[in-house]
Amino acid sequence: MLIIILSAILSVMAFHWHSKSYYIIGILGFLTISIFSIIKYFNGINRWISYFLLGIENEDSSLKTPPSSGNKSIDDIYKGINRLNSIFKQTKIDISIQEQYYKSVINQSATGLFSVNENMRIININPAAMKLTGLYEYHHLNTLSKIDKALPKFILKSGNENEIKSTIFENQYGQKLLFKITEIHSKKEEIKLVAVSDITKELDNREVEAWIKLARTLSHEIMNNIAPITSLSQVISGYFAVDDINNITPKIISNTQKGLAVIEKQSSGLISFVENYRKFTKLPTPNIKSENISDLLSNLIIASSAFSKSNNTSIENSVPSNIWHKTDAKLLSQVLINILKNSNESLDNSDIENPTIKIKLRNTNGNIRIEICNNGPNIPAEIREQIFVPFFTTKENGSGIGLSLSKQIMLTMGGDIILKADNREGSCFIISLTN
Repeated sequence: MLIIILSAILSVMAFHWHSKSYYIIGILGFLTISIFSIIKYFNGINRWISYFLLGIENEDSSLKTPPSSGNKSIDDIYKGINRLNSIFKQTKIDISIQEQYYKSVINQSATGLFSVNENMRIININPAAMKLTGLYEYHHLNTLSKIDKALPKFILKSGNENEIKSTIFENQYGQKLLFKITEIHSKKEEIKLVAVSDITKELDNREVEAWIKLARTLSHEIMNNIAPITSLSQVISGYFAVDDINNITPKIISNTQKGLAVIEKQSSGLISFVENYRKFTKLPTPNIKSENISDLLSNLIIASSAFSKSNNTSIENSVPSNIWHKTDAKLLSQVLINILKNSNESLDNSDIENPTIKIKLRNTNGNIRIEICNNGPNIPAEIREQIFVPFFTTKENGSGIGLSLSKQIMLTMGGDIILKADNREGSCFIISLTN
């Protein structure tokens, strides 16, 4: 409509231009006022839309649409924006309700949860975390030093995105607290989400179970060795419990010799068992220093060929050069040799067509991971949880000390050894060393 009016005015001006009448001046004035009015009109609309978008950006939905403009197209725009504003309001309400719901769930959770911002300040902490750690909102992370001086450093330690780190610390009340850290990266900042839970009872129960298993194993092994000794001693004593020495026949002497040989063998087995127990309970203090893990592992791979009874086993390795880490080379070698020896024995006792051992060495942000896998018989699910229990063995002449001793060695050096859970064929052990 405005365009039609302007066109009509321009036509009249063109018609009267040469007449130089006073109409020209009036029309020019009217035209100027009209142009300024149009500009002001559209500037007002643009300004309102700008305010509306700015309100959405700042989560403000209080801006109301102007009254009817008299222009259908503009009024349709206002109606659309009004509907958008209503949807935005409802979405904001729904999000607020969800936030309240999740906050209620988190606050009632028995697991402590809190987050740490880039300024090392505690934010969004729930009551369980306050109770377990003594922290409160806006406390500095260094407050956790009262639990353990290494705890703040552990939480701040960077890792891969979405990587979950965990470790156990004990607080001043004797509670064993499990800390799990997850890093959350956003455009604004990096947040560390920390979950903390009291696992004292769980660890105590596991410790009791471990001692019960150990006691049963010890009593079983000791009784297996002592029972024949006791029985044979009684029999041999009976041979010589006579008044007439002439009643001792060559057969009695022969049986006595055989019995003494069995006693000697059982006694040697008992001594060997006790020696193995002493090895398990008295580990040397690790001599930690920087070692070339690549060279150490490569040398052991060459030596591992001697562990196999046949020459059919092939070894595939992926060992990058010059990977260094602080460790005790002698103790780590003992662990690796034990795993390599077990892998070779597993393949020797199987009917696998192409027996293979695969060895991988990885360094991820200073964390060393060594995988030793074989395609031999799979370890049955019912004994997977027991393979690291001291003196547990499935071998006829096994001591049951190798894996449990390896586990203790790795834990002493700040690492670990685990059996990969999702390995479908054969067995795969993962030896890890962390900073």
